Amino acid sequence: MRRRQDRRQRWRAALPSNGSVNLISMMDILTVLLLFLLKSYVAGGEVMVPPAGIRLPASTAKDLPQTSLVIAIDDDEILVGNERAATVAEALGTEGLEVAPLAARLEQVRDQQDEIARRRGDPHATTRSATIQGDRNIEFRVLQKVMFTLNQSGYDAIALAVLQKS
Repeated sequence: MRRRQDRRQRWRAALPSNGSVNLISMMDILTVLLLFLLKSYVAGGEVMVPPAGIRLPASTAKDLPQTSLVIAIDDDEILVGNERAATVAEALGTEGLEVAPLAARLEQVRDQQDEIARRRGDPHATTRSATIQGDRNIEFRVLQKVMFTLNQSGYDAIALAVLQKS
C-alpha cells in the first residue's frame, strides 16, 4: 500500500502544477448557447417579430397564430417575409384594388410553396394563409388593397397580427 502512495506522489510531482481552467471562454460559449436556445424556444404558435417601426394594435383574442406567410406594412413599404414587395405609394397610386408588384411577389412565394408541397408528397395542400402585420396608423385603403391582392393571389385565410392585451 505504501508503494502505491509513493508512486502516486512521484507521478503527481512530475505533473506541471500551474494548470488552470480558462472560465471566460467557457462562459462565452454558454452565453451564446443560452441566447440561441432562448431565441429558438417557442411555447406555442409562431413567433412573429414585427419589423422596426410597426406598432401592432392590441386585442383580447386568446387563440395562438398559425404558421403562415407574413405581410408587414409600415409607413413606406409592404414587405413579404423580410423582403420589400411594394411601396405604400405604389399601392395608393393604383386605380383598382390589386397591387401589381405585391401580386407578382405573392405569385413567386405561391410557386415556392407549391414546389415544397410537391416535394413533400402533398400536392393537395391548397389552404394558403397569410398574416398581415400592419402598423396601427396605416390607412385603411392600403390594408384593403393588400387584403384584396392576397385574396386574388390564392390566400384564402387572412389574419391580422395584434398584440394581446393582458
